[in-house]
Amino acid sequence: MREPEDILFEALFEQKREPIAAYACFSGGDDSLVSVHWTMNNIPNCKVLHINTGIGIEATRRFVRDTCYREKWPLIEIRAKEDCGQDYDEMVLKNGFPGPPMHARMYQRLKERPIRVAVKKAKKHRLDKVILSTGLRHDESMRRMGYGGREIDFVGSQMWCNFLYWKPKSWFMEYIAKYKLPRNPVSEILGMSGECLCGAFAAKGEKGLIRIVCPDTADRIERLEVAAGLLGHTWGWEDRPTKKGRVPRIAPGPLCVGCGKSD
Repeated sequence: MREPEDILFEALFEQKREPIAAYACFSGGDDSLVSVHWTMNNIPNCKVLHINTGIGIEATRRFVRDTCYREKWPLIEIRAKEDCGQDYDEMVLKNGFPGPPMHARMYQRLKERPIRVAVKKAKKHRLDKVILSTGLRHDESMRRMGYGGREIDFVGSQMWCNFLYWKPKSWFMEYIAKYKLPRNPVSEILGMSGECLCGAFAAKGEKGLIRIVCPDTADRIERLEVAAGLLGHTWGWEDRPTKKGRVPRIAPGPLCVGCGKSD
């Protein structure tokens, strides 16, 4: 098991083509908070990247923005709807709420396309590589999500670096305490950032928890349930699609690896 510094050295100096830029991906959850703090303090000229999926809790977005302002971290926020034309509401009205089979499709539309936009902004040559750091841990990557994950993964020009891959959850919480990092109140209540609420792995009762932290978001989901139902998509945000609504599974991406975990 390697230390974060060893993985960082490999990412920066042992590849065929050294990365031209680096983004620290920040969802607003505890793991990404630690990962971003570590990355921003170890990679010069790194920027924070937040993907605004268009179906998330606004308080989490404010937490990301406020944290970056406090720490003086340059923030790039890419919006799925406004910047990439990917409207979650339109997707649901067309196909119904996703459920697990559509999780990867949601990732592709709401996160992968914004990531491509961010990487394109950073590249100067088609062969350039761009680091994207995450808070992915080994004990998460072995879950039932289908995305195995490693210390370093490549997706075209994207160099996904999981510098803290071998650190346990307890290490992350100790890191937060050591550096006195304010946590996202949404994450403390929900146990997740709330940055993407596509509903692919929504559990019964989860909408009630969302109502506690953000009634407006819960109301929005319920309005969408009514509208989708009128179009024949009879399952709700916390439900699984009917057989007619199912599609073949495909592996999710690195920013959604923890969505379906169960502790």
